[in-house]
Amino acid sequence: MARIIIFHFTDQGKVPKLTGEELTGLRTQFLDVLKDYPDVHFNGMFIDENGMGICDWEAPNPDVVKEVVQKATGFPPPDPTIQVNQVLL
Repeated sequence: MARIIIFHFTDQGKVPKLTGEELTGLRTQFLDVLKDYPDVHFNGMFIDENGMGICDWEAPNPDVVKEVVQKATGFPPPDPTIQVNQVLL
């Protein structure tokens, strides 16, 4: 399994401020889609007060994560989605 990171740093890719209800709805959408992807795991979204940050995934490759995001949100991630490797512990 690979570690996949989605960046959120451009104006288009920044995460808007979401209410608790909106976050719950978004999580539900992702969980529904992930039922069809048993080999994909979402580790979390990490953002700052400006909506910039990352989403951390484990998946076979970046294309699978892009597909999951497209199905859950209706659009692909606008910023880079890359595979990273741990080089230092």
